Amino acid sequence: MQAADRSTMRLLAAVLLAVFALTVAGTVGYRVIEQFSWLDSVYMTLMVLTTVGFGEVQELSTAGKVFTSLLMIFGIGTMLYLLSTIAEISFTSIADPYRARKRREKHVEKLKEHTIVCGFGQVGEAVSAELHAAGQVFVVIDQVHERLQVAHDLGYHSVEGDATQDATLLRAGIRAANALVTDMSSDPANLYVVLSARELNSNLTVVARASTDDAAEKMRRAGANEVVNPHRTSGKQIAARLLNADFAQLPRRVRFGQEHLIIDELMVGAALANQSIEDIERNSHVRIIALRRDGKPLQPREQKTLQENDVLLIAGTEDELRSLR
Repeated sequence: MQAADRSTMRLLAAVLLAVFALTVAGTVGYRVIEQFSWLDSVYMTLMVLTTVGFGEVQELSTAGKVFTSLLMIFGIGTMLYLLSTIAEISFTSIADPYRARKRREKHVEKLKEHTIVCGFGQVGEAVSAELHAAGQVFVVIDQVHERLQVAHDLGYHSVEGDATQDATLLRAGIRAANALVTDMSSDPANLYVVLSARELNSNLTVVARASTDDAAEKMRRAGANEVVNPHRTSGKQIAARLLNADFAQLPRRVRFGQEHLIIDELMVGAALANQSIEDIERNSHVRIIALRRDGKPLQPREQKTLQENDVLLIAGTEDELRSLR
């Protein structure tokens, strides 16, 4: 429970104690001053405190009237304060984001045989949309509150937190899940999720995103059942359309996850001539997806070295492409 919640509950307890004390004092006061029965004394006290105003049990003496006036002054103020405190607690329990998140996570704890989607970027959102369309039960994990609000608005189950932490995966019900998709912003984060997920649930089907072949191999060794390289996937899709197409007809910018994948032409100069495609990809992390030489399309993998004035179609992030300029 948060500190603010504890403070509010202590205040409520104090107000309830004050109401109880006033009820006891009023009952004893009417019993002593007016010689009312215990039942009439309680009845009279509650009428004053709740301002119901049904009328006096019997005619009050001067002392009784003074006592009733004092009970009204202290009692009505206390009762109003009690009602305002209860209203505040009720409103907070409905509107407070922390409480709303805890209520949503209570529902997640009951899920079984569901899928966990780690990361709600472009890819994670697309995966979630497909799962939702197929009627599958799934939970989204992300640290960014705005993304989770989008997931919530779409009707998705969600857990706010770092998916690389075991505690977050446990809150998402990983022990009862049957699949996990990790689309975090970096290969180390995805690798860490794969390791944690496999340790927490050995029967889980794990699909991970990787940006390099080396990272993909490590994720497989860590326990991923499938590893997807968005650079390679996009490269294959574009290359399939490329052999009979002009480079200028292709889209120049697509988006995977939280980063843009830029597709661009590069004229091979003296600095890159005589280098192998494998060396260039390894050093720059770009993906060479097509090659033209003397105006003719060639299969890049069949060329051992590049020649000056070759035209490459390359895919990568802005920083990766800049390293080749």
